[in-house]
Amino acid sequence: MVERIGKTHHYRATPAGLKALTALVVLGEKAIRPLLAAAQQIQPSRGPQNPTALDHHYETVRAAMAGIFRELGVAA
Repeated sequence: MVERIGKTHHYRATPAGLKALTALVVLGEKAIRPLLAAAQQIQPSRGPQNPTALDHHYETVRAAMAGIFRELGVAA
């Protein structure tokens, strides 16, 4: 993946190494990460037992941001 430059402590990536690293990154981002995300069982939290006014405001902001992301097509 890398080769030493002369007798120095410096290294450079080889073309074959760059291809291998690119393949690993693409595999991780496009295959492994979505599979792991789909395998998770997402359960909503119960929330605070005694919610304060700040908790209500936070939930309102969170819900509004989720709506904005859906509208923009950013939400997963």
